[in-house]
Amino acid sequence: MKQLFFLISIFSCINSYGQTFEGTLTYFSDIEVAEKLLKKGITKEQLIAQMKKDGSYSDTIKVSYKKGDYYTLVNTKPKSWSIYKANTNKIYAMQAGEAKDICTVTDASIDTENKMTGKMPSVEKLDTSVIVNGASCNVVRVRWKSGIYDYYYDSTKLIVDPILYAKHIYDGWSEFLKISKSLPVRIVKTTKGAMTITLTLVSTKKEVVSPNLFLLPKLVPDDNLNLIKYPNREFMRIKK
Repeated sequence: MKQLFFLISIFSCINSYGQTFEGTLTYFSDIEVAEKLLKKGITKEQLIAQMKKDGSYSDTIKVSYKKGDYYTLVNTKPKSWSIYKANTNKIYAMQAGEAKDICTVTDASIDTENKMTGKMPSVEKLDTSVIVNGASCNVVRVRWKSGIYDYYYDSTKLIVDPILYAKHIYDGWSEFLKISKSLPVRIVKTTKGAMTITLTLVSTKKEVVSPNLFLLPKLVPDDNLNLIKYPNREFMRIKK
């Protein structure tokens, strides 16, 4: 009997990994300025111009998934990218240009606002459906005091085993996947009093993603980069 349960357990694990999406998703990004900023005379065009000037503007984001890891490429100028490693449960963000020797390491086990207020965000599946790319999608809303993330998903596509991201508390990711069991086809990020960024899926490519995509450079501590302490973040030097 023990052997039977063991075999069932092994089969379940293999089956869940086999159903988990592996490949690359491409999202188009759009920005809307909050009414509060509009009243101050800050338009969408002005905001985008400023973001382009400081190198933070992007209209396309690509995310490649392989089991519990993901790689995000953002077409900022200079370009930027990040790697989430499931074995460390951390997100390693890097960029080209002047700051190419610095890596921002974010602890995905921590919700930033919870560290400051002691309160975790509320998470709920909305009692509504929305058409995205011709398909009826459900919405999971993660609400913080400072803003809201709405994750739209089609439960028949981009299937993911939520256990792979069970420790990924940051951005409400694990809580969203517990409900959806699939990757988002749209993400609407609203920062109160500032802006709303909408990411909509425009391309899906199922493929075997190379493990080399998730290789990290050698990182070394640098106290000079961390004079200001953050609850879930530290800066490290990239050693060539």
